[in-house]
Amino acid sequence: MTAADETPLLPEVLRAYPYPWDNAFVWTSEAEDEETLAYARAVLEACLPPEPLAAPEPPEEAVVDDSSDDGYPEWTEIRAVLRERMPYARYVTAERMAEVEAECARRGLATTAFQEVWTRRITAWIAEQTLYWCGLMVDDEAALTPWLMDLAERYVRRGMAAATAVGALTGTRSVPESRAALARLATYEGLPDGIRESVAYALRQS
Repeated sequence: MTAADETPLLPEVLRAYPYPWDNAFVWTSEAEDEETLAYARAVLEACLPPEPLAAPEPPEEAVVDDSSDDGYPEWTEIRAVLRERMPYARYVTAERMAEVEAECARRGLATTAFQEVWTRRITAWIAEQTLYWCGLMVDDEAALTPWLMDLAERYVRRGMAAATAVGALTGTRSVPESRAALARLATYEGLPDGIRESVAYALRQS
């Protein structure tokens, strides 16, 4: 069975995403043409959750000290299985997600609300990559204004890719719209402490 015969779990604009969903950063730094920027905006609009998430997504990347006995968290093993079965967004389908869930259950890994949780996390990783590219790799800030600033602020408020969204605002803080968004976020009561500290730091650098 090919992906074309399966039931997609992501919207069409994300299924066209040409990069692996799990990489920290793979957008090319050379592509800043109007079409690429329009696609980046469409991706961010499609990834944005309609309301604040109950818990931030995606999980913070695990850093394990060689001397630690804790090891990597369980979710990283689940992500590795997902990478094997659906490396690109076009392969994120109900059928493959069910296969991964069955494999994770066989390994004794958590499978509660599996499809919902992991579809949301894959979406969040795609959003992170796109926000990173827009905020830190695109030189034409005028082409990002004001849509990137608006979307980045909403990502922070809704708890998806929040740290990267703050980074995008920080990277474009020479633009008044970015500074204004950071100022509003500084007074927003719903921010986790770490994100609040990042916002405060960005404002001090403005």
